[in-house]
Amino acid sequence: MSKLKPIVLPKVSDERDYNALDPLDSRYYDKEIAQYLSERSRIAYQAYVEAALARTLAEYKICSIKIAQQIEKAAGKITAEEVYAAELSTKHDIKAVGDAIKLHLAKEAHPFVHFGATSYDIIATASALQLRDTLQQIVIPRLKTLLRTLIEMSETYAETTQIGRTHGQHAVPITFGYTIAVYMSRLGENIQALEDLSGMLYGKFSGAVGSYNALSVFIDDPMAFESSLLRLLDLKPAPYSTQIVPAEQTVRIIAELTISAGIMANISHDMRHLQRTEIAEVRERFEPGQTGSSTMAHKRNPWNFENVISMSKQVIAQTVNANLNLSSEHQRDLTDSASSRFYPIVPATVASMAERLNRIMSKLEVDEANMRRNLGLTEGAIAAEPLYLLLAKYGHTEAHEKSKSLAHMALEQGKSLAEVAANDAEARKYWAKFTAEEQRIITQPERYYTGLAVKKTRQIIKTWK
Repeated sequence: MSKLKPIVLPKVSDERDYNALDPLDSRYYDKEIAQYLSERSRIAYQAYVEAALARTLAEYKICSIKIAQQIEKAAGKITAEEVYAAELSTKHDIKAVGDAIKLHLAKEAHPFVHFGATSYDIIATASALQLRDTLQQIVIPRLKTLLRTLIEMSETYAETTQIGRTHGQHAVPITFGYTIAVYMSRLGENIQALEDLSGMLYGKFSGAVGSYNALSVFIDDPMAFESSLLRLLDLKPAPYSTQIVPAEQTVRIIAELTISAGIMANISHDMRHLQRTEIAEVRERFEPGQTGSSTMAHKRNPWNFENVISMSKQVIAQTVNANLNLSSEHQRDLTDSASSRFYPIVPATVASMAERLNRIMSKLEVDEANMRRNLGLTEGAIAAEPLYLLLAKYGHTEAHEKSKSLAHMALEQGKSLAEVAANDAEARKYWAKFTAEEQRIITQPERYYTGLAVKKTRQIIKTWK
């Protein structure tokens, strides 16, 4: 028998639905995401599994190849409208899918629609397909696009010195390329994890309680039947199942997508802070006609970064939902049947975040002059760390306390650390022992105390490029 044709997803309108309750369907509507995650597509995936079932029934001589082909063709025709109309009578969504398929079939084929299946044989398998395709076709490619943008930025600014910050305070110098490279590495590892997890989604065709009762009536080897069916869909059978595939793999994917959202929110938090008026090291590009405030005309708000941060909260909320769905009484209950329908919010939101963040980062305006200005704000007090280490190297027994005292004095007096150290009788004795290179570290830390920031940046770029 010929291979099952690839699924053809329903066409998606360019129009946003302003009657919708979910902002993903109106304000944040994305046609590409809707292609995989809409209600129409969910039904299409379920019908596709019904087509795979018919193919397998024909393979096992339970129905003819002709009937299997008719069912496959009919499954590709059904509409969401037909399914929802049928559900008005059935009060059961999967029975409605089967009835909608029968609308396009001759009577002789009707008995073999959904033959031997329980609802969650179809739902669990279709959900695995839908989530896998969404990850592999939308989410991961968008995250990789963002990763490429971060690589390019990191290369561009690998040697652009910037003050490092801990607790919101000036720490020691790094480079802006290094700042970006850390996000890049985190995102790269996250993408790898998503790729691995997307290949570990399972289907099932094990019946009402997972013990293949129905299949055993007419199939000698029900597990082989299950494997044959799922092979058509490029899925593996769940190692164990009840009426449902246990939720762990889906929860793991949602957890990893929450990490995706968290990394992007972290980037956005940092870029937002760097855009503060008093820091002003980066800026979101301001497009012609764009308004920052309806009253304060001078404003250039970091609204896209703030949007990404805000959307990450919705992803976190669904993580809680998913974990609550780990429990299902005995072989199955319906306490997750409504809540699990909200899972598409997670990949949809992460995909939306990735697209927006990539768009803004690829056009980010970097103010290197302000980076240099900020490096000099403390008049070299940022060299307190190497000063303490060098004092210790040359025998000072309380080097850290001495360096702290000199640094605080320099900040209070508005003088450079090197100047205060040079005028301190105790420190001056040790200063004379410093080599010329060591003295340069203290007098020009922004140039000579960046550690391995550049080297580390280039190593990270090489890893992920």
